[in-house]
Amino acid sequence: MRIIPHKDFLIDFYSEEQKSTINSFIEELETDVPFITCHTSGSTGIPKAIRISKEALVLSAENTIGFFNLKPKYKASLCISVEFIAGKMMIVRALIGGMHLKVYSVNASTGNLSLPSDFIALFPKQLGRFMNTADGIDKLKRCRNILIGGAQISKELEKQLIKNKVTVYQSYGMTETVSHIALKKTGYLQETNYKAIAGVSFETLDGCLLIHYPKMSTTVIKTNDLVELKDAQHFKWIGRNDFVINSGGYKISPEIIEDKIQKLFSNEILLTGLKDLEFGEKVGLIIKGTKDSVNIRKADLKSILHPYEIPKMVTFISSFERTINGKLDRKKTASKINKSAWQILL
Repeated sequence: MRIIPHKDFLIDFYSEEQKSTINSFIEELETDVPFITCHTSGSTGIPKAIRISKEALVLSAENTIGFFNLKPKYKASLCISVEFIAGKMMIVRALIGGMHLKVYSVNASTGNLSLPSDFIALFPKQLGRFMNTADGIDKLKRCRNILIGGAQISKELEKQLIKNKVTVYQSYGMTETVSHIALKKTGYLQETNYKAIAGVSFETLDGCLLIHYPKMSTTVIKTNDLVELKDAQHFKWIGRNDFVINSGGYKISPEIIEDKIQKLFSNEILLTGLKDLEFGEKVGLIIKGTKDSVNIRKADLKSILHPYEIPKMVTFISSFERTINGKLDRKKTASKINKSAWQILL
């Protein structure tokens, strides 16, 4: 199957960084080979190569074009890596939608962006960089649709969006679903629940999300995402089942606890499970920064958390490990901490 560019498709390169890779990908789309090969991010396991049919690429692109009401000759901005599915899909959407695609460096500053844009995709790290400058905030406000993928937006970044009256679309998806299959507004006009795109429905198994996408897959797509299912088209994301801490039979989702206590910190935090002889696991608190920069006591947490949820140990670290698309790598971050670095949280 060949994907032939729409007659109105245009592409401008404001950076040479990904030019050859993008041109090669476009050439690949125009061949008779019925699939492409894409790699998963590796944030929860070993990265793996996945074959994706070109029919699936077109279906995903058409769903996004329809959802955002994107028209031929609209301006689309590509600032993310095309190594993964999110970047590749920006190209496919522009190709079949006849949009004017402007390609920038992955590390582009707002000063390098030619905005406004009708459709721009960013990772949370890039969004944060733009939100930290008045120029960046002004330019984002002039974007018709801002799509955020790769990771969840932090609470701190969400507060910045609300304060500056900026609304973005947080996406939910993975390589296996060929980019997002659910979206929700985040920021100024925020929504609590993700909403399925056309042709997708949900159910759960042991609290984890199951995705039905008949046009994309003949089998149910199983995930390790813990959700609160509202109905077949809506869910509230809770966290990853991979990271659940089992302390004496009490199951703790780190993402939920981090959300509860982040207001006590100006620093970024992360919870992880530590081996414990009595309870199997206990909660450990990792704080980005130095001990002198944080004043936190166990007593501060008691009014907020269940006794099992309260961190028993604490440590400090200069930086958190992240994947290439900016997603927090919890396991890698926790693994680089020496046992001797943990202290009892008093």
